[in-house]
Amino acid sequence: MPDLYYTMETQELVFFTTNIILITVSVYSCIIKWFFRPKAYREHFHRLFPGQFWVGLLFLLQLLEIPYMFEIENLKALRYANAFTMLLSPPIMLIICRKYFFPKQPQPRFEKAMFLPALILFVVFLLRVTGVLVLSSVGKAVVIWGAFALFLVFFIMTVKMGIKIKKLADGVDYLEYSDSVDFSHSFGNYVMRIPTLICIVAGINYLFNDPWVKFISDIFSIILTVGFVLFTLDPWREIEFVEEKRAYNEIVEAAESKSKRRMSDTRFEELRDKLIQLFDEKEIFLTPQLSLDILLKELSTNRNYLGETIARCGYKSFYDMVNTYRVKYAIALIKNEPEIKMVEVACRSGFASATSMNKAFASQGLPVPSQHRRMSVE
Repeated sequence: MPDLYYTMETQELVFFTTNIILITVSVYSCIIKWFFRPKAYREHFHRLFPGQFWVGLLFLLQLLEIPYMFEIENLKALRYANAFTMLLSPPIMLIICRKYFFPKQPQPRFEKAMFLPALILFVVFLLRVTGVLVLSSVGKAVVIWGAFALFLVFFIMTVKMGIKIKKLADGVDYLEYSDSVDFSHSFGNYVMRIPTLICIVAGINYLFNDPWVKFISDIFSIILTVGFVLFTLDPWREIEFVEEKRAYNEIVEAAESKSKRRMSDTRFEELRDKLIQLFDEKEIFLTPQLSLDILLKELSTNRNYLGETIARCGYKSFYDMVNTYRVKYAIALIKNEPEIKMVEVACRSGFASATSMNKAFASQGLPVPSQHRRMSVE
C-alpha cells in the first residue's frame, strides 16, 4: 500500500512539473512575442509581423491550465484542460494565419463569431471543474460531444487554411526579394502544417482524457513552443534550390534585356535618374525585405521598365543591384568602425542576417566581411 501511494505521488509530481514548465515557457514566449523587436525590422515590425499580438495571446492563455495543475488527479480538471486547448487554440491559430498570410482580405464574420460558442463551452467546463455547475449525465454528454463537434468544424477550417497557405507559398517568386532568406514568404513553407498538427494532438488528447496522454502532449507542446520561438527570433532560412533558380532567371533576364528594349532613351534616363536617387541619396537598399513591389511604387513604373532600367545600368538583376549597394555600405561600415560586430553590420546594411551578408559578398566575388575587417585594421 505505501508503494502504491508513493507511485501515485511520483506520477502527480511528474505531471505537475511538466505542466508548470509548459505554462512558464508559454508565458515567457508571450513576453518575447509582445515586446521583442528584431533590430533589422524594428521600424517595420507591425507591418511585417501583423499577427504578433495573437501569437502572444495564444501563449498567454496557457495560464488557464492552472486549475488542472493543482488538481492533477481530478478527471474533471483534466477534461477542462483538454477542452481549453481544443476549443480556444484552433480559432486563434486561424486568425493568426489570416493576419500573416492574407492581411488584405477582410475577416469573414463567421471567423469573428466562432469564438462565441467556443467561449460558452469553455466557461461551462470551467464552472464544472470549480464545482459551480453540476450537470446531469445527459447534460455532461451534450457538453462533451458538443465541444468535440465544434472542434471538428475548427479542424476542417484549419485544414482548408493550410491548403490555402500551401498554394500561396508555392506561388511566391522568391527572386522578387532582395534577400534569399526573406522571412515573411519563406515562413509559409515551414508553418503551414503546424496548426493542423496541433489540432490533431488536441483532439486525441480530448478523446482519451488520460493524464499520461496529457503528459506526452505537454512535452510535445513545450518542444514546439521553444522551437517556434527560436525559429522566429532568428527567422531567416535559405530556401532549397533558390540559388540555382536565381542564376537561371538572371541569365534569362540578361538575354531578354539585350535582345529587346522597350523604352526610349529619354524614358530610360528619367527612370535611371530616379532609381539612382533612391539608392544613392535615400539609401532605399537599407530597407529590410526590400522587394520589387516597394521599388515599383516609389518609381511609379512597371516591372518591364524597371527590369530594363536595372539591366541597362549594368546590373544582372534587381537582387544584384540591391546587394551591390549593400555590400559597398557594409565595407564602408567595417572600415569606419572596425570594432563593430558582424551581426550589426548586416542589420545596418539591410541584410537579414550575417549569413545572408556573407553570401552577398561571395556573389560579388569579394572576400568575406571578416577579411575586410582584418585588412582595415592592418
